[in-house]
Amino acid sequence: MPTFADVISRRGSTRRRAQSDGGGVRGVDTLSAVLVVSLSGLIAVTAAAMALPGQSVSTFAVGLDLVIDAVTALVMIAITALTWVRFRDRGEPAALVQTAAFLVLAIANTIAVALAVGRLDGGVAVAGPLTGHAPLYVSAMAHLLAASLLVVGLGASLRGAPTGSPWVVLWAPVAGLLGMILLVVLFGSSLPSLSSPFIAPNWQQAAPTQAQMPTSTPLFWLISGACAGLFLLAAILSRRLYRRSGSIGDAFFTVGLVFAGFAQLHLALAPGSYPGVVSSGDLLRVGFDVALLLGIEAEAGASLARLRQANHDLERLQDAEVHRSALEERARLARELHDGLSQDLWLAKLKVGRLSSLPMLDEEATSLVDDIGGAIDAGLADARQAVIALRWEGDGETTFDEQLASYVDDFADRTGLRADFVGDPSLPRLNPRAEAELLRIAQEALNNVRRHADATVVRVNTAIDAGWLRLGVVDNGRGFDPALAGDNAFGLLSMRERASLIGGRLTIESRLHDGTRVWVDVPLSGVAALAPVSA
Repeated sequence: MPTFADVISRRGSTRRRAQSDGGGVRGVDTLSAVLVVSLSGLIAVTAAAMALPGQSVSTFAVGLDLVIDAVTALVMIAITALTWVRFRDRGEPAALVQTAAFLVLAIANTIAVALAVGRLDGGVAVAGPLTGHAPLYVSAMAHLLAASLLVVGLGASLRGAPTGSPWVVLWAPVAGLLGMILLVVLFGSSLPSLSSPFIAPNWQQAAPTQAQMPTSTPLFWLISGACAGLFLLAAILSRRLYRRSGSIGDAFFTVGLVFAGFAQLHLALAPGSYPGVVSSGDLLRVGFDVALLLGIEAEAGASLARLRQANHDLERLQDAEVHRSALEERARLARELHDGLSQDLWLAKLKVGRLSSLPMLDEEATSLVDDIGGAIDAGLADARQAVIALRWEGDGETTFDEQLASYVDDFADRTGLRADFVGDPSLPRLNPRAEAELLRIAQEALNNVRRHADATVVRVNTAIDAGWLRLGVVDNGRGFDPALAGDNAFGLLSMRERASLIGGRLTIESRLHDGTRVWVDVPLSGVAALAPVSA
C-alpha cells in the first residue's frame, strides 16, 4: 500500500513533467487534499477548545511537559543541522533562513527543557531568573521571530532573491533572541502580563493544593494571533514553493506549518509555556514535529531514489559510451585495413601478375608464382571480409538480416557459388555482441563451404521459433563425418565457442556426399537489443 510520502512524491514528479510541457496542473492535487482535511480537523478542534473552559484544554504534568519539550528541542536541533546542510549543498535562500528559524526555536525549547528539569528537581518553585511570566515571553518572542524568518525566507526563495551573508542571516536572529531574553530577565517585573498568574500545586503540604491554570491577556492573544497568522502565511508560501519544485520535503513542511499556526492559537487559549503545564497547543506542536520528521524521512527516501536512478542512468550511459567507442575503433580499423593491408595486397597481386608473365620462368617458378597468387587472393578475400564485418558493426543502423544478406551476396560474387539468403521479417533488433558473434559463425561456415565442401549451392536463413533465434547454413557439398572431425578442427571449435559466448548452442549435421547443415540456436531473451539511452 503506497504511503503518503510515495503519493506526494509521484504527484510532484507528475507536476514537474506537466509544468515542463507548459500545461500546468489541473484539479486538486494530493497536498491540497491533505491541507483541506488538516484544516477542517484543526478548525473543528479549535472551535471545540474555545467552547470549553480554559482549564479543560490544559493540565499540570511535569514529566509529560519535559518529554514534549525534550522531543521538540531534539527535533529542532536535527532540523537545524539538516537545513544547514541543504543550504550548503543547494544554496537555497529558504534553507538558510529556515536554519536560522529552527535554531531560534531550538534555543527556546532548550530553555523550556531546562525549566522543566528545574521544576522536576525543585518542587514548588523554579530557581533562576526565568520565573513568573518570563517563560511565556521567551516562548512568544521565539515563535514570533521564527515565524517572521520563515515568511521572509520562503518569500525570498519564491522571488529568487539573495539573502545576504549566511553567517549574518544565521546568527543575527540568535543574537536578537538572546538580547530579548536578557531584557526579560532584567525588566521582567515591569513588563505587562501576558496571562493570569499560574499557581502550581504544592505536593509537600498535608493537603496538597490544585494547580490554577493561567489564562491569556489581550496582549498575549494579539501576539499569538500574529504568530499564527505568520505561520499560516508561511504555509501558503511553502505550498507555492512545493508547486514549483515538487520537493516532497516542502509538502510535509507545508502541513507542519499549518499545525504550528493552530498550535499558537491553542497556546493563546491555554498558555502552556510555563514549566509543567501541558496544553492542547503543546500536542499540536508535537504534530508539527511529526510532520518535520516525516518530511526528513520522505526527502531522504526521494533523494536515495533519485541517486539510484542517476546511478542506473549513468551505468547505461557508460555502456552506451563504451559501445560508441568500440564502434569508432572498429570503423578506424576498417579504414586502416582497407587503406593499408588491402592496398598492399593488391600491389603484391599486380607484381605477381607481372612476374608470372615473364618468359624466362621455368615450370617450378611458375607453380610457385601461382601458389603465391592464390595466397594473395585468399588474403585479399579475408581482408575484404574483415572490412565488411567491421563497417557493418560500426554503422549502428543496419539490422542483422541486412548485414547477413549483404555478406551472402558478397560471398556469391567472390566465389562464384550460388548463395541464397532467406530472413525472418519478425526478427527483432539484436544487441551488437550477438550480431557480431552470429555473423562470425556464418562467415566461418561459409568459408568452410568455399574451402572444403566442393559445393555448388549454399543457403543461409534466419528464423524465430518459440522464443529462439535459429541461424542456418546449408550446402550441397560432399559432406564429412562430424565424429571424425571432433572438436580438434579449429574452425568448428571457434564456432562452438562463439555460440556459447551468447548463450547459444551449435549443431552440425553432415554425411558423406550429402552436404552439411550448420545450425546455431540462441534464446532471444539474451540477444535482444536494449532500448536506446536518451541523452
